[in-house]
Amino acid sequence: MKYFLFVFLCFTGLSASAQWWRIGPLKHKRYPQLAHVKNYSFNKNYILGSAQVAARPVKAFKLRSYYDLTQAEMRFMKTAQHNMRFREYNIASYNFSDLARVYMELNRLSEAKWFLLQSNLIARRQNDDRHTFLNLLSLAAVKIDMGEVSLAREDLIEARGIANARGWRSESVEVDKKILSIKDVSNSAPKAELKYAELPEPENKSK
Repeated sequence: MKYFLFVFLCFTGLSASAQWWRIGPLKHKRYPQLAHVKNYSFNKNYILGSAQVAARPVKAFKLRSYYDLTQAEMRFMKTAQHNMRFREYNIASYNFSDLARVYMELNRLSEAKWFLLQSNLIARRQNDDRHTFLNLLSLAAVKIDMGEVSLAREDLIEARGIANARGWRSESVEVDKKILSIKDVSNSAPKAELKYAELPEPENKSK
């Protein structure tokens, strides 16, 4: 009797599966699989354009307007004061040369001459022959414009001496040409009474 009941329950009993409710009329309908979503991301090349775009050449320019020159003057002056304050004299010497070039552009020759003299004074102390040579050429150009041709000739002769001592042959030839160009030129204007302040001596802290 026991075996008969066991066999009967095996054939008529409910399924032990957890999905028994899917059997018969309760079975859910399977819908077709959804289609993959298409990629609608932006086309960067379409929006931003191709990366291979020819760059436009940038034209070189020089400081010519009065506003640009005055701005450069303030910037160089501030830098020179900073370097003098922290005793960076060699760098300050180049700052003075930059200031002199600005004043030459502004046709303020007296100020250009003063800063070239100060720059040259430091360059000599630092044994910077190249900078001294360039300053002498600039000084000669300023003095010629101011009518001080004889003084300009002295600066050119000194510059030629530096070039010969250093073996700068091409520079020496160029200076000779400049000297010959003013050989028969005298002072074209009376010498102005110009006074220039001396560069402050570095403080001696060792006592």
